[in-house]
Amino acid sequence: MTDSKSKWSFLVSLTVIKKALYAAWLGLGVGMAPLLQAATIDEQRGWYEQAQQALDDNEPEKFSQLRDKLNDYPLTPYLDYRDFSRNLANQSIEDVQAFLKRYQSLPFSPTLRYRYATYLASSKQWQTLLTFQPKPPRGETQQCNYYYAQLQTGNKKTAWQGAEKIWLKGSSIADACDPLLKAWQKAGKRHDSQILDRMLLVYQQGNKRLLAYLNKQLSTSGRVTGNKVLQLLDKPAKVADFSKASKVTPFNQKLTESAYKRLARKDVKEAVAQYQRTVDGQHYPKAKRQQIAEYVASRLMVTDSDELIAWRDKVLAKSSNTRLLERRIRSAMRDADWQQVERWVKVLPAKDQETLRWSFWRAYLLARNGKQAEADKLYSSILGQRDFYSVAAASMLNKPVEYKIQRAPFVIAHTDAYRDTLERVKELVAVDKLLAARNEWAYLLRGKTPDQALKLAAYAGANRWHHLAVQATIAGKLWGYHELRFPLAHKWWFDFFSKKRGVPTTTMMALARQESAWNTEAQSPVGARGLMQLMPATAKETAKKLGRNYQGKDTLFDPGVNIRLGSGYLQMMLERFDNNRVYSFAAYNAGPSRVDRWQKQTDGRVDVFTFIEAIPFNETRGYVQNVLMYDVYYNRRMGTEIHLLTPAELQAKY
Repeated sequence: MTDSKSKWSFLVSLTVIKKALYAAWLGLGVGMAPLLQAATIDEQRGWYEQAQQALDDNEPEKFSQLRDKLNDYPLTPYLDYRDFSRNLANQSIEDVQAFLKRYQSLPFSPTLRYRYATYLASSKQWQTLLTFQPKPPRGETQQCNYYYAQLQTGNKKTAWQGAEKIWLKGSSIADACDPLLKAWQKAGKRHDSQILDRMLLVYQQGNKRLLAYLNKQLSTSGRVTGNKVLQLLDKPAKVADFSKASKVTPFNQKLTESAYKRLARKDVKEAVAQYQRTVDGQHYPKAKRQQIAEYVASRLMVTDSDELIAWRDKVLAKSSNTRLLERRIRSAMRDADWQQVERWVKVLPAKDQETLRWSFWRAYLLARNGKQAEADKLYSSILGQRDFYSVAAASMLNKPVEYKIQRAPFVIAHTDAYRDTLERVKELVAVDKLLAARNEWAYLLRGKTPDQALKLAAYAGANRWHHLAVQATIAGKLWGYHELRFPLAHKWWFDFFSKKRGVPTTTMMALARQESAWNTEAQSPVGARGLMQLMPATAKETAKKLGRNYQGKDTLFDPGVNIRLGSGYLQMMLERFDNNRVYSFAAYNAGPSRVDRWQKQTDGRVDVFTFIEAIPFNETRGYVQNVLMYDVYYNRRMGTEIHLLTPAELQAKY
């Protein structure tokens, strides 16, 4: 008993000493230890930044001390990731797998998996790589490493199958694949047939340099065919001669088709002249002949040649290609040729004729033919939908715009399963790391059911994470939840510039919603930036016209700056096009010079709905329809008068 009591006394004393030291470390004194409070969020943010710096400065002891104080900070997993991945060479596969399991809900987990697999390949740990990555991964480099690992561990059959799969590519192959492909070749598994098959793929890309390289890899006999491939690349006008002179084989059929399409892109008139000899020479079946002919017809939508028009329309009369037929209809609309419009609408497949789009246009044609009662009945059948053509039908009937919406459950509940992620997102937004917040959100939304996405959208909406709410509605296809899909984001700025520009708040918000989905840091592949997606050159020119000092492209991520300049540019488009939103929205998307050209094509012969439908760019047509509809939605949200088009826009000739 004495020994037990002594041991217990020692443990108690040690505990008291540790508490005293901890309290002293915090600068509180022993007597105040029971009053210790958790660190504030500002303190944690400071420690987090210091810990990041300690990693940068390679100060492990300092980092460890700071890390121990951050167990409850939401962004600590990012510290752990940086620390863990600093030297993957010192991590065992068990350590990596455990780390990935612990942080599987974080967006950096695929990156860590990729980095560790790359390290194993570079260090030639082939069996470990296959243990870590037992199935073929995504990505060319990773696939090559995987199949080379199969080869190095004796699974030659799997390796050669993978090599052939990777080889058959129309563009260059990653250097990391060289060991696998060289081994495949050395083993005698790469034959002329595989080289020629790849040459077909490369031909379609038009890469002469790569074709010439591959041709040199062929045997002497194989090069006879390879030379023909190269010749047809330079002179596709020889395609009919090649087709007639060559034996009918799958290879020659594919080469002939590729060469013929290349000819159509270079000289469509000559392609029409060679069509019959080309398809006859290789004995193409009926369906393939029609497919090839349709490719040429698609390049004849704008032509003045009566001969080519007749050839094109003969091909289209046998077509069931909806997209191609719709292009033909729009071509007739631009010419205001209503007889041809009616003809081609009737050629559309029956299921397409029943869509809202073509139901509207069938009603429109009935009205043009004096069958108003039938037209009104058909218009009425498509009312009440959240769709441009449904609302357009209401305009035709002079009826109010009506559609159903769903109310979002703004009570934040049932999100406990995502608590850690949501806390990270909240902190990332708070410290202005918006890209990381979006990555977390996108990773969280993967595979979610509509009900789960709705709960997350409601959570985002309640926190005023407007872009994240929109993304959740897209992920869950929650089209009816307009409070979440169309939040009143940055309304103060829009109201302010509405008064300055004389442009309705709803119109500007509709355009911004279409452009960026409320992502303040949105950046397009061509460089447009911010809420209203301004190109830097456009922003600079607009700022100059507004008498503002342009501070550079990065300022376009600032909502106030972006809305100032975006609203200014939109105002300029409206002034240029007599306050017509249809022209102005189209110009905002495709540029004013294209709108000028489209106006010349229709030449005042059509109405507003026909002009919109006849816009030749699918993107711009959809853009104009979307922004008009979003304007409707925002008017309803704000309780203002709802209309799809103004009286002036409806009455104008286009």
